Amino acid sequence: MLLNRILSKNVKLSINRAFHSNTLEYAKAATLSPLTYNKDSVQYKILSNALNKWVPKKGFTDEAITSSLNELDLSSSLFSVLGSSNSPSIFRSISPAVMELLKFQLVSKRYQLTENITPYIETAKDKLPSLETLLIERLKMDQPLNNQLSSLFNQLIIPSPLLFNVALPELFNLSDDLIYFSNEKDHHDMAWYAKRLGVSCAYVSSKLYMVKNNGENFDKTIDFAKDKLHRIMNLGEYYNNTEEYAWYTLMVSMNLVKARLARG
Repeated sequence: MLLNRILSKNVKLSINRAFHSNTLEYAKAATLSPLTYNKDSVQYKILSNALNKWVPKKGFTDEAITSSLNELDLSSSLFSVLGSSNSPSIFRSISPAVMELLKFQLVSKRYQLTENITPYIETAKDKLPSLETLLIERLKMDQPLNNQLSSLFNQLIIPSPLLFNVALPELFNLSDDLIYFSNEKDHHDMAWYAKRLGVSCAYVSSKLYMVKNNGENFDKTIDFAKDKLHRIMNLGEYYNNTEEYAWYTLMVSMNLVKARLARG
């Protein structure tokens, strides 16, 4: 019962989505929340160019953003504007602009995954792609990063506002989207939370496998992801390695902290 309460509060506090599916939550917004700008903004143009052209070469660094600014013939003063909404952290040495680039990678890829999918009502779920298809498609989006995936993970797991306010909530949001925009049957009880937690674990473990294999043979990553998703969704095998348990611990810890703040 305690675990159920933790998972229940965790989802509510971290992603603020309704227990029952609601199409209004997936309506096309002016901004790509939690980003504060839209696709027509100069921020989006700079970060998108950096992510697609420069991050694969230079990693998630100030240099990648500077190269993007130079290529687009934009003023270097925009560098400080990019990360103005990010809180500094004593646990990390990267600039607020690079923090925004990390956030942009997570959020923009999530929106990109489903931007051309129209969610159907429950009676037409068969017209949607499978959960497995969407999971693999999301993994494929990070193939161009290859050698940068390890540094991406290393930056995301550092205890900081980026982890608790962006990385973990985005993991929950992605799991929610993977189920909502797929033909996967959903539930309206505690299985709602368990299913999303399971998809989160399948995604994280598949991404970690991808990192360890350095993208050398993506077919192996696909096979691993398919097997992992099957085991979790059908056999209930949630945590069987150190990395998954670590992420689970972070999820629970975040919930406990937020629950205490809410009660205070």
